[in-house]
Amino acid sequence: MHAVRGKLKYANVVQCSSYPDGTQCVAPIGESKCSVCSELNIECTSMRSRKKRGPKNRYIQSLRARLDRNDTLATPSAPSAPSAPEQARLDLIAPYAIIHQVMTDWFEWIHPVAPLLHHDLFMQRLSDDNGSTPFFLLVLSICAATVASVRRRRHLYGSMSVEACLELAERFGIWSLTNKITLERALALYNLSIAVSHEHGLGSPLTYRLCAESSISVKYLIHESFEQMSFMDQQTLKRLYWLIYANQCTCDMHGRQLLILRHAHEAFGHLLPLEITDEQLLSGADAGSMESAGPSVSYIPGLNALSRLFMIWHSSQAITTQSMDNLYDQIMQAQRLLEDLPSELTWQPPHLGQFAFNVQKVNLKVTQLHIRSNLLEQMNALAQDQHMRVTPDAIFNERHRVVKELLDVLYNMPEEVFDANGYSIVPKIRDIGGALLDELRTGSQGPSLQASINLDKLLAKLDSLDQRITVQAAIA
Repeated sequence: MHAVRGKLKYANVVQCSSYPDGTQCVAPIGESKCSVCSELNIECTSMRSRKKRGPKNRYIQSLRARLDRNDTLATPSAPSAPSAPEQARLDLIAPYAIIHQVMTDWFEWIHPVAPLLHHDLFMQRLSDDNGSTPFFLLVLSICAATVASVRRRRHLYGSMSVEACLELAERFGIWSLTNKITLERALALYNLSIAVSHEHGLGSPLTYRLCAESSISVKYLIHESFEQMSFMDQQTLKRLYWLIYANQCTCDMHGRQLLILRHAHEAFGHLLPLEITDEQLLSGADAGSMESAGPSVSYIPGLNALSRLFMIWHSSQAITTQSMDNLYDQIMQAQRLLEDLPSELTWQPPHLGQFAFNVQKVNLKVTQLHIRSNLLEQMNALAQDQHMRVTPDAIFNERHRVVKELLDVLYNMPEEVFDANGYSIVPKIRDIGGALLDELRTGSQGPSLQASINLDKLLAKLDSLDQRITVQAAIA
């Protein structure tokens, strides 16, 4: 008889072919014969019943095929050599003819107010183009600063833009943690900070980052590497130090306080660059050999005068309790400073000097007027807080002197001179005009015909400068 199902635990259901009626019997787990065939001692031909299978799962099939392909691709036939890093070729920035045009404009228009590079040495390195990444980034930064500053000449620069320069700078590791802090990198960061501040504004996060990076780089080089530098690099570093300082003071005047490079009463004499020519810079001459400089000129006296102007403003802010006397004294100091300059920088019409010195004269004069206007507005706010009645008359008169002197600058210099100073000069003019406009709207002196006339003339000139920028940008 057949074994009773259910009596044997863990049995497999099998079908023995010895039974033609297909009767099922059971076999214990692990046994090859069913119980009946074992009892009869005959061969058992039992077969396990197969479950019916449907069509193959296509998702599993496609997944298996994809994995097979990945295995094939992931198994290289031979080890491949590591790819070489991309070479920093200048033609990645623009065709050489355009780069040469930008560099020519840089030295003619911007170099007088930012005399950082030795013209002949730089142009020689430019023509050699040896693939140096630090020099590539320096050239790239100059392109960005020139495009952002001399906007009316953008149509000469093809498709070059600040954004394209920033993308290339990032591609070639401007932010890399492995980069050493070098003078070339500090120069590149400063130029990029100027470009970004002009293009995206002082409140841009990238402006803050670039200004901070350039400041940190300069402080590190002064404290850690200065003694090991060549004479030329030391002088270049000093010039860069004061340009960054001037930029930070300007941002502070516009309400954007950046990372502090120097404190107001910090000693500065050892950091002022020597007032020497490019020839003396190349030969390592000291200040005593100025007599042998020949017909060459130096733009460093103008840079040092600019630095002293900003030191006057900076020191005016570095007191615990502000006073009318302190602010007025600083205004007088700023006014006297420009009276004791070399003849080529003195503001005495007619202005028939070299274009480069006219660029410096405008930069110095507009900066001085901006500082005086800023200090006047602080005096005005202080007078209102202290409910003074007499002082506003002095503020009123001094404000109109500032506006009159500014109009003299605007209407006695060619507009190209303002273009060469870069777009940064426009906000300074706008600030001075804004103070005059506030006076007409809210001043206690009442409406003034002369003030209205001066404001109209100022706004007309400002509109002209802005219009030149807008038109040229549209052409580009």
